[in-house]
Amino acid sequence: MPTVTGIEVESIVFPPYFKPPGATNTLFLGGAGVRCVEMEGKIVKVTVIGVYLEDKAIPSLAVKWKGKSAEELKGSLEFYRDIANGSFEKCLQVTTILSLTGEQYSQKAAENSISFSKDGIIPEAANVVLEIEKLGQALTDMTIGKHGVSPEAKQNLASRLSDLMN
Repeated sequence: MPTVTGIEVESIVFPPYFKPPGATNTLFLGGAGVRCVEMEGKIVKVTVIGVYLEDKAIPSLAVKWKGKSAEELKGSLEFYRDIANGSFEKCLQVTTILSLTGEQYSQKAAENSISFSKDGIIPEAANVVLEIEKLGQALTDMTIGKHGVSPEAKQNLASRLSDLMN
């Protein structure tokens, strides 16, 4: 298991390691960041996102990405797709920091749909375990892909994984 630290984002603490409900392995925190949306002409922070990966993600990604700087990784859509499509377990922990009204939520729901928690606590039992590989890849890509909802999480993930691979 790689040695990583936890990350605090907007007063929500993402632990360095955890075993998600329904998972077979303990995962490490690859990165975390805030998600902002535009509402009524203002940029508003609505969720924080932690990206957790199975330890075999490091050697799997290192085959292609070892030796690349964090800046090179940050600018590579292919890098994030390799994470989303990688044959290792991954988990997105999404915590709401600003609740949206029904109307606001319905406007944003078309953009994304991920499981949320209000208090940042990972439940003991799984609400949903995605064993549909393509859906899991799509959700991960939606978070860190080309139009990912958290540029901060993408940057943090690139920095931390670059350090772990090099």
